[in-house]
Amino acid sequence: MKSNRSSRREFLRNAAAAGATGIAAGCATPEAREKMAAVPAPAAVPTRERRALGPNDRIQCGFIGIGRRGGSILESTLKRNDVDVVAVADVCDLNRAKALAACRAKVSDMREYVRFEDLFEKEHLDAIITATPDHIHTPVILTALEAHCDVYSEKPMTLTMEQAKAIREKVHETGAIFQVGTQLRSNNMYQAARAAFQAGAIGKLLAVHVNRNTWGQGIYEFPQGLNAENTHWDLFLRDTKPYPFNVDRFVNWRKYLEYSNGAAGDLMLHHLDLCHFITGCGMPERVMSVGGLYATASSGRTTPDTISVILEYPEQFHFNYITAYLNGHYGLTERYLGTEGTIEVRDMDEMSIYRGKEKDEKEEIVKSLGVLNEPHLDDFFNAMRTRGATIAPVEAAFMGATCAHMAVLSEQSGQSAKWDKATETITV
Repeated sequence: MKSNRSSRREFLRNAAAAGATGIAAGCATPEAREKMAAVPAPAAVPTRERRALGPNDRIQCGFIGIGRRGGSILESTLKRNDVDVVAVADVCDLNRAKALAACRAKVSDMREYVRFEDLFEKEHLDAIITATPDHIHTPVILTALEAHCDVYSEKPMTLTMEQAKAIREKVHETGAIFQVGTQLRSNNMYQAARAAFQAGAIGKLLAVHVNRNTWGQGIYEFPQGLNAENTHWDLFLRDTKPYPFNVDRFVNWRKYLEYSNGAAGDLMLHHLDLCHFITGCGMPERVMSVGGLYATASSGRTTPDTISVILEYPEQFHFNYITAYLNGHYGLTERYLGTEGTIEVRDMDEMSIYRGKEKDEKEEIVKSLGVLNEPHLDDFFNAMRTRGATIAPVEAAFMGATCAHMAVLSEQSGQSAKWDKATETITV
């Protein structure tokens, strides 16, 4: 009997041989993959004119998805004096109750919705911020753009390249301001790394090595009282494979391929996006990935707990990402290795810039001010007022989501995923 992994590889190879592109990473069966590969249509919602914001106008903002990550962004947004959070939507009754208590201290008549479609039907918003599970990003974003809202979306923007392409086209069509939540672009230390690199501090880049030995993502304790009714389970599942209510799937959805691209679309994507930001490179020509359930094989998890990914860029360097499961001894290191020097970042806290080839070369140290939401939100809301570009625009979101998709396709197929720049297609 063929293993599930072998069946997936066979399906992906056959699809690639038939010329299929944009195969959806994140579905448990071939039928579900084909369904997810299709780009969902936006919900039928009123299309309202985008409001021109004056310097004293308060931005009317909605939140969709207010769990752990969304709740953190919400807390940061509520500190602002120029933004009112007037509506929230979340399928989890517990999440909404917590958000309501915080929001109504500032906007007493703030509204709540279970279905995000109802929020767009009834509200006239300037912007939405969404931090739903990843498999729900695409329908939320496309519906928001249809309603002429500006959008801040958690990363990855989408699970598949075809979905990312559809959103990029819709952003351009509507003139929306878009920011993806790769907030490390707005961090002072990584901006210093970009400036040093662009000034030629390390010469020609040959390789970027990221080793993350602290990965415990996708594993959280269960809040008490969750059940199929108060999580509106069918709305969480949407078009993915049906399952009876499973609290682990609901809380720890990053463990499951139906809803997530795993470490490739979560933690790797932060550091990969930084590579794109620091170097200004284009899309990689090919992506190679291996991984598996090396530590948690009996847990029911379907995203790998250990991965090693190499991305090869036409600028003649490669990006190598390795994550191992729940062993924090070496922490996180990021190294940009050049012909004339090295940039090294340790635990996203401190950076050293070594100019020169010798070990005793002078070291320049830059400390991080912290991994904060506020600078990235500042950039988004300021761009809404000026209608200028954000620091993490839809083009960056497209690159990140597509690269993560390619990594998953490579891991599941056992083949390199190759990018065709001229046609914007992937072959495996």
